[in-house]
Amino acid sequence: MEYVWKKVCACVCLLFIVVLTAGCGKEEPAGKIRDLEFTVLEEDAIPKAMADVIEENKAGEMKLSYQNGGYLYIARGFGEQKTGGFSITVQECYLAEDGIHVKFELMGPPRGEEIPEEPSCPYIVIKTEGMEEPILFNP
Repeated sequence: MEYVWKKVCACVCLLFIVVLTAGCGKEEPAGKIRDLEFTVLEEDAIPKAMADVIEENKAGEMKLSYQNGGYLYIARGFGEQKTGGFSITVQECYLAEDGIHVKFELMGPPRGEEIPEEPSCPYIVIKTEGMEEPILFNP
């Protein structure tokens, strides 16, 4: 009887470990085809037509795209911030069955650094291969 009890406990423990570790891997989004390579552009590398639209709209939240010369440019801004020191990072950029998925994150000013007091309008522009698929800005 004791032998059976030990086997049952061992099986239950093993099952518990399997259940706990099953969700530890990073799951691929449904319909994902592949990650897209991209470059974050410096301000002077942004095509003039797009830079003009960004300048007109950067005080508000913006999600823009622009096709030119076989490339796709995607811009994201989070509107005016109360201070300087903010930045934006790209969390994901991939092609899926339903379009191009991009996710950006607004990062606050780094701790311990002097924060400019004047308002800022941070934005980011990425450049990737040209495609006609719709762009989906993920939350």
